[in-house]
Amino acid sequence: MPIMSLYQWIKEQDREIAESLAGSDLYFSLSPTRLSLVKRLIPLAQTHLRGLCLDAGAGKMAYASAIRNWVERYVAMDLRPRPGLDAAGSVLEMPWRDRTFDSIFCTQVLEHVPEPERAIHEFYRCLKPGGILVMSVPHLAYLHNEPHDYFRFTRHGLRFLLERAGFSDINVAPAGGLLSFLGHIPSLIVKACFHPIPLVNRWVIHLNALYSQMVVWLDERVDSRKLFALNHIAVAKKPME
Repeated sequence: MPIMSLYQWIKEQDREIAESLAGSDLYFSLSPTRLSLVKRLIPLAQTHLRGLCLDAGAGKMAYASAIRNWVERYVAMDLRPRPGLDAAGSVLEMPWRDRTFDSIFCTQVLEHVPEPERAIHEFYRCLKPGGILVMSVPHLAYLHNEPHDYFRFTRHGLRFLLERAGFSDINVAPAGGLLSFLGHIPSLIVKACFHPIPLVNRWVIHLNALYSQMVVWLDERVDSRKLFALNHIAVAKKPME
């Protein structure tokens, strides 16, 4: 099998696995890259999300069940319609009036947006005064969802975009590092190879979850400055007027 065909096959297997487990706890342990993000992102989301909350770019709505436990009402939007979504629309021109939401959650979306600064301004517009934005973006990542993979973000660049949009009380923190990034490759290959085999594939998923936990545990103890941060998470507030 040609290398590119093999690569596409592995990606297709990975997509099928992710879709089958979206919304379950195992979804978040499918690779060290995902687990290292979730371990930092969920506590921040649980602390800051509230009221009427928009999941902007909800995708498979993997976080829906968790967010619903923390807020009064959960609203899911993605670019294209799919079952379970409340609305279809672009983060570049969101279909809501000014000052609609108490909080907005947006994870791993802005790298796929050709004008990320415009999207951040839309988040600001749709938040009520005092509203909170919780978002994550990649700093170190493979090309994915091509050709719509446009940007990577440093913590300084993300802070700059948030400040220019008008946000205050901005906190940007790293999530994951080089070990989680490199640990994704064997996880991806092993899951794909065993996915077509019934019963065995379930055991592999559980063993892979343990592998992901081990890699993330090591990653959290290496490179404490996270110069090779895998992702950055930002929490920002729209000032009271």
